Amino acid sequence: MKCPNCGKEVSEDFIFCPYCGTALKETTKEALVRKAWRHRAKSKLRDAISYCERIEDKDADNLRNLGEMYYLLGDMDKAIRYFEKSIELNPDLPDTYYDLGIALYRAGRLKEAVEKLEYCLKLNEDFVMAHYWLGIVYYHRGNLQKSIDNYLKLIKKNPSSRVANYHLALALIALGRYKDAIFYLNELLEVDKEDAALHYHLATAYFHIYDLPSAIKNLKRALEINPEDERSKRLLQRIMDIMDVK
Repeated sequence: MKCPNCGKEVSEDFIFCPYCGTALKETTKEALVRKAWRHRAKSKLRDAISYCERIEDKDADNLRNLGEMYYLLGDMDKAIRYFEKSIELNPDLPDTYYDLGIALYRAGRLKEAVEKLEYCLKLNEDFVMAHYWLGIVYYHRGNLQKSIDNYLKLIKKNPSSRVANYHLALALIALGRYKDAIFYLNELLEVDKEDAALHYHLATAYFHIYDLPSAIKNLKRALEINPEDERSKRLLQRIMDIMDVK
């Protein structure tokens, strides 16, 4: 037979062309994997998935790849299924537990998400972004102190992950630790002074410690940035009503 790439005659016993390396049998695992990655590199996820699905003896990497692509398509059920199958074949890879934990969170399975993210850190404590997701999951489970603890661990290990300050501040506000929340929000404000949400949450914290002038200042700034911010309008009106009563 002829190689479809270089046109040279090669034996039908060959899987790859000995002259140019082109796959001659497109149903081999190697050929399907290569085609899958080629399509994924072009962001053609559904085409990439179709090639991955055709691999008969899928290994842990193939299964994890399928999980990642289904996650990107928003199909959490299939993503979870493939991540779990990948873990069955390779139970010691923290990357897959990390991916699975996030997918479980996205699917609303919070308890299981905590278990997988915690195990990811047990396997490799350098997966510091697992602390970020644990902070989010614990917050939504109502365990505010564990949420705060994980955000603090992330910030300690990598201060550049500044979005953790934002979520940490929300957990601190929910726990009534307003002065601590103000500290972290002000740190984040040094990075982006044009964030209306930051000014609103700062105002909320100042309001709860009865620093009304600082609350008003931040609410006015929030409304300068986003005049349609209804929550800032409501809180500002509430403060003005309180001050009128006084």
